[in-house]
Amino acid sequence: MRRENVEFARIILSVENPRLEVSFCEEEAINKMVADQREKLVELASDIVLYGLNPLDSVAVFPSEVYHGYFEVAEGNRRICTLKLLENPSLIGTQYGSLRSKIEQLAENYTVPTALEVVVFEEEQDVRHWMELRHMGEQGGKGLSKWNSVQKMRFQKKQNGSDALLDFWLWMDENKILTFPQIMEVTKTNWQRILREVYYPFLKIHFDGRYRVAPEDLQIFADRIREIQRRLAGQTVGIVYDQQRIDDFYNKMSQEMYGLPYADVVENEKPNEQLHIEKTANPAIFNNSEENDQELPNRHIENVTPENAVAMEKNGSTEPVDDTSHSPVVSRDIFNGCKTIVPYSHSIRSSNMRVNKIIHELKVLDPDQYPNACGTLLRALFELSAKVFLEKQTGEDKTTVEFQQAVRSAANQLRGIGRLSNEEHSAILKDIDSLRTIFNGYMHNTDVYPSSMALKNLFKAHVVFLTECLK
Repeated sequence: MRRENVEFARIILSVENPRLEVSFCEEEAINKMVADQREKLVELASDIVLYGLNPLDSVAVFPSEVYHGYFEVAEGNRRICTLKLLENPSLIGTQYGSLRSKIEQLAENYTVPTALEVVVFEEEQDVRHWMELRHMGEQGGKGLSKWNSVQKMRFQKKQNGSDALLDFWLWMDENKILTFPQIMEVTKTNWQRILREVYYPFLKIHFDGRYRVAPEDLQIFADRIREIQRRLAGQTVGIVYDQQRIDDFYNKMSQEMYGLPYADVVENEKPNEQLHIEKTANPAIFNNSEENDQELPNRHIENVTPENAVAMEKNGSTEPVDDTSHSPVVSRDIFNGCKTIVPYSHSIRSSNMRVNKIIHELKVLDPDQYPNACGTLLRALFELSAKVFLEKQTGEDKTTVEFQQAVRSAANQLRGIGRLSNEEHSAILKDIDSLRTIFNGYMHNTDVYPSSMALKNLFKAHVVFLTECLK
């Protein structure tokens, strides 16, 4: 093994690169590398153009048995392939026109060196041990030990002087809000997704390059962030994969903690409006200053129970019906003034992806503008929700079951297991024929299209049935 400057023209890619299937020639190896790496090669090329080859990573070669005087790459095939593309972008096939264009632009500002310092091994087998240490994991410590997410963040903090998320974690640990092991039970990706700006008011967070919480908001923040940690601990990124799921996550959490969607909680907590927060954990001691440690004051909320909510709506009241001394809680009907069939803040979700897409569309489409589309979607929501429930109960495919039969059977079973009251059961059975007739009229009558108010009322009247079907 020796270090040596070798002419770049005499360095060829391996036709047996473990990243790829075996190739018959260098040209095929390049084609396979481009197909496998694509935009990653553009990123690597950009970095090489800006900084050059990484001096911490050596390119390892050995004499080619096929081409006398040439050296085959054992370690560094991606780097050498990228240099060859910068030297001659036409090596990229026409099917990758966008990638080729990007490499051509980078090549305009870069000259490939005529020679490279490489590590030359006498035979391919001599380099295999070192390749194993580099690519086969830590192997108990002898292999390359990659940084975990926290270690990467520490490095970034050293580079940039600060890492907002890491500083936030350390602050929570120091102030006994969450311990660092508890924080690490939630993936970094989930922390990043859940800490979106739109939810800062609910979490009582102010962000100015760092996450900050005012002293008077510490207890509310602590209650909510602990509940977030409890729900996300050990979970994959799927639980908060997109904006809709994140919104559903916050709404479900807020409903269970306070009986209100998170947006309503934020609205009620604005200045000059009283919202007392119920403790969800034992009071924690926070260091509000270096000189003074004090226990934060208790603040309470008395949640409106589902029974009270129904009674309040019937009575037109904003106060719980039980005769207690509890402070009144303002409860807003999320359906009032809603332009869509399903209020965006309403938490209803299924394990069936198609049903979720229908719900999402009913949350964003205005039935005044798209009555036919909304009517068809709502009809599909009723039928598919019933079939999703029945399939879960029986394990049988219910695709061919007719609309009326599916809804009636689901309603009967839900009442039988106590998830639908007698009144709710009677209401959905009473409306089955109306639902079918109305929807069929929308779909088959050339002169009739659905009323947006009727569609909204149908969803609202039977929201419990739909929700229970999809649980």
